[in-house]
Amino acid sequence: MPRRGEGIFSYPPAAGDLEPFRLGSGDRGVLLIHGFCGTPPEMRGLGEHLAQKGFRVHGALLAGCGTTPEDLAATSWTDWIASAQAQLDELKRECRQVLVAGQSMGGAMSLILAARNPDVVALATCAALVDLGWWTELQLFLGRYLLKWHYPDRDNVDLWDKQAVRQLRTYNRRAMKSHIDLVHLYRQALQEAHDIKVPALIMHGMRDKTVPPGNAQMIAAAIGPTATVRYFERSGHAMTVDVDHDEIYQLIAEFFDKAGRAAPSKALEPSAAGG
Repeated sequence: MPRRGEGIFSYPPAAGDLEPFRLGSGDRGVLLIHGFCGTPPEMRGLGEHLAQKGFRVHGALLAGCGTTPEDLAATSWTDWIASAQAQLDELKRECRQVLVAGQSMGGAMSLILAARNPDVVALATCAALVDLGWWTELQLFLGRYLLKWHYPDRDNVDLWDKQAVRQLRTYNRRAMKSHIDLVHLYRQALQEAHDIKVPALIMHGMRDKTVPPGNAQMIAAAIGPTATVRYFERSGHAMTVDVDHDEIYQLIAEFFDKAGRAAPSKALEPSAAGG
């Protein structure tokens, strides 16, 4: 039995797991963003579903992820945003419309991208994080001065489908400094959510032990009337792989299709139109 913290990832990655993925074709593009310390596989199932529905999908890999915990510790929350923006810009060059969706921290990142990019026509979040509460934040800020690393408890799984956790490839240890960066990022996301004017589908699992389900209402209140909230009684934090994932995939595909049909499309550059 491996000791705590032994190895880099929660479960051994297969070939391609630690790389961004590209699926589908067409001129409607979706950027999918994984969570804190995560990797693209947690968004792969959603990406495959969207590609089957006619979307071009880019599964992002954020700066410092998919390599080593030390690499993540060497980056900041602004680096994570910059890497997501760069991947969105790449998708924009290929598509007439762009949309964004994310899991957990990736959901918070989706809020920031939608606020900063007026050409994003809609967004969807799964268990998006904008507030962990003052007590958790206090523990994180104090813990940074006491500990260098945090080792997540792999046995404390909040998923209805316990085996689904094996689809995740996350760091086995996380620098406390990176947790502080996470706090700065989600605070920024909630602040910028007030600038979002496009349709937003905000989803959360009621079994989530990582991000309080009340985060969904906080996000919706910040966005206003264009936000729709959906709760899932059985789902835990990693909604994109848990028991309700098929329904979630379908909801996002239908939401994006409807929003895309109602939104204007830009003209592609000649080189992109032929790609």
